[in-house]
Amino acid sequence: MKHFKYILILFLYVGLGAQAQKSLKTNTLLWEISGNGLKKPSYLFGTYHFAGKAFLDSMKNVNAKLASSDIVIGELLLNDSLLPQKLMPFMQLKDTTLNKILTGEEYSVVANYLQEISGYDLKFLNGMNPAAVQMMILQFTAPKTIGKDNPALDIYFQDYATAHKKKILGLETIEDQGKTLFGGTLERQKEQLLDNIKNKEKYKKQGEDLYQFYIHQNLEAIKNLFAKKDGYTEEEFERLIKNRNQIWVAELPEMIKNESAFIAVGVGHLVDKWSLITLLKEKGYTVKPLPTN
Repeated sequence: MKHFKYILILFLYVGLGAQAQKSLKTNTLLWEISGNGLKKPSYLFGTYHFAGKAFLDSMKNVNAKLASSDIVIGELLLNDSLLPQKLMPFMQLKDTTLNKILTGEEYSVVANYLQEISGYDLKFLNGMNPAAVQMMILQFTAPKTIGKDNPALDIYFQDYATAHKKKILGLETIEDQGKTLFGGTLERQKEQLLDNIKNKEKYKKQGEDLYQFYIHQNLEAIKNLFAKKDGYTEEEFERLIKNRNQIWVAELPEMIKNESAFIAVGVGHLVDKWSLITLLKEKGYTVKPLPTN
């Protein structure tokens, strides 16, 4: 699969149709974490997983905080050469195939759309579960600036850490992420895949809105966008955002206690009442916005 590594860190787009509301307090992707016994401040940065490193070229403060940090923390460790092999079991079907899960008409709808947006023949994905196919569709329809010479932000930060001999830590394992992304029942995965194609223009618009809000660093608009939870149940949304944030915030204090960390996670984890920003404040840390430039 092209750009397979990027599929492992996909940001799940939920919600649409938000009003853009700018706020000086939240109109930034960079936040400082201090206090509560920390020896050094750490920094939290929200990423868009299809934005390339070039997005940072004018962000002098982001680059300075990255350079000054002792460690880099991501959602998971991306320099593991075995990532694809570890994730594959969560993406593969067992004892069945995609053309048996879908009706003939449904299979044709999915196959035609995949061919249209990617040039891929669905038969080569016949052993994949519907959620994995939906991820492929997202890869080809989401706005993106990544490329061979413009790596995704999450990958760039960890590559930078490796090049500058900084320690890299992950907040979850690929097994954790595999269960989160592909843990739904096959019936529910099928339902979401078909909904994604039936309402393809709506979801494309949704992705475009999110990208625009992101590049303008408008967390308020992203929060409003997420509040719709379109295409997800409350339980599914909590599994994707709330539950993971709670686990991460339980782990972060030990990680940042003695060293300055640059923490890069999907921007969706920085908004709403279950955001990392809110949960860290509840733990007693001072979390304040910083300019990126």
